[in-house]
Formats: sequence, structure tokens, C-alpha cells
Amino acid sequence: MPRPPLRDPKKDPRALLGRALKRLRLAAGITTQAAMAARLDGYGEDSVQKAETGYQLPTEDLVTRWLDACDTTDLDREIVADVYEHAREADPVIPPFAEPWLEVEPQAAIIHAWALDVMPGQFQTYDYAHAMFIKGGLDEDRAAARAAARVKRARILDGPDGTRFTAILYEPILDRMVGTPEIMIGQLEHLLALMDRPNVIIQVVREAGYFPGHNGQFQIASGRAIPATLNMITIRDQTTSDPVVVDEATVLFEQIRSYALNVASSRALIQEALPRWQSQQQ
Repeated sequence: MPRPPLRDPKKDPRALLGRALKRLRLAAGITTQAAMAARLDGYGEDSVQKAETGYQLPTEDLVTRWLDACDTTDLDREIVADVYEHAREADPVIPPFAEPWLEVEPQAAIIHAWALDVMPGQFQTYDYAHAMFIKGGLDEDRAAARAAARVKRARILDGPDGTRFTAILYEPILDRMVGTPEIMIGQLEHLLALMDRPNVIIQVVREAGYFPGHNGQFQIASGRAIPATLNMITIRDQTTSDPVVVDEATVLFEQIRSYALNVASSRALIQEALPRWQSQQQ
């Protein structure tokens, strides 16, 4: 498994928290991250790795389960609670892994996106993004800040010189509830409105057997002013402009697209999903 980059506990409160969690794990006789993950119902080894390296701030739920699994003392719990609060206050609105992508995204002439699990960030409504962040364990203030930052990214689609954006969506995300039925209705209506823009193409891959792309979603940005850049969410979030990796992702995108419905049929499929959500409204 690729390892996230090391962070300095002296400079990064998330890394300080991660070091404390790792020490508690080892003191409890849990010698590997895999063994720790086995004790954390609903969390995988990847979550343990990201928490211990400080690569990603763990949710409060994960920290609580961690302390329970390590059978920590009341004093240790108080210390970890203080460190966790400090790490939360220092957690940036924009995650570090995303910073290189957000530098090239506004300069991209073309973006190709494969959306396996959730809507592409540039297409998300505020309510959809906010509900995602709340579900991910963020408090209201941090969720609101991140959702607002995400919605601003859609500005690249505006105007006569807006980025040419082609998105391939996996059909199940049309029926996977994020937040409430009302939020899903608003999100699907937003997709349909985006499809009216000349610079936006949205196609859907039906859920029907095997096709390439199950390893995770990704986006590729290109243009004269930037190196072709890949933003990938698989085993871990990462951004790279390595030409070999970007070329491989470009080939994969075209393979996925060969399984997609045309634009008209994709629009019809999105429209068909709306009544299903409307029927679930309170």
C-alpha cells in the first residue's frame, strides 16, 4: 500500500495527533495498522494509516473507537482530546493533497472527470457538498467552509471561455442518497442545467456488469498554460503531473467512456431518477 508522505509533529498538529494515536496503539500491543483496523468496525487500514501519519484528520468517531480499542486511561483520553481539538482548529479548508490540483484547475482548458462514488466537485451544489462533509465527520463550521470552497470551483465553467468539461458518471451515484431526498433533487436538477451549457458534456455508465474504472474516481486537467495533471482518489488522494501516470489515466478515461450512454440517453436517465427522489420527500 502506498504510504502518505511523512509530516512533522512539531509543525503539523494532525501529525502530532497521529503520533499520539500510534503510540497508544503500540502500547496496547496492537503491532500493525492492519490489526488496528480489524478492531475498528467500519474503518480500514487506509484510515488507520492516514490518521497515524497526519495525512488526514480522523473523525471524532474514529478517535473514540481508537481510544476504546486501546483501553486507554482517563488521563490519556483527556490528553488526546486536547490534541484533537488543536488539530481540528488547525485543519485547513483546502486539504494539502488538493493544493496542486487547485493551482492548475483554474488554468485548465479541458477537464475530463470520472465520477464513481460522488458527483464531481465542480458539479456539486452547496447542499450536496455540505451533506458530504457532515457525513464525513466535520463539524458545522468546517463543513460549511469546505462546501463554500467547493462551490466556488464551478466558476471555471462560466463565461464564453469556460473550461470544456467532460464528466462520466457511474449510474449508482444518481440513486445514492447524500443528505436528503430534497438535496438529491436539487443536485440532479443542477446536473440537467449544466448539460445545457455548450462547454459541458455529461454521460452516464449504466450499472451492468464489469467495466474499467472500479478502482476509484479521478480527473485530468490539460491546457497550454499547465502540465497535464491527474487528481486521483483511490487508495489515497493524490495529485500528479507525471506524464506516464497521466497518460495511463487518459487511456483509462477513454476506456470508461466507451461504456457510457450518449448525452441524450444520459439526460433521460438523470431525468428518470428525479421522480424516484420526489417520491421519497416527506
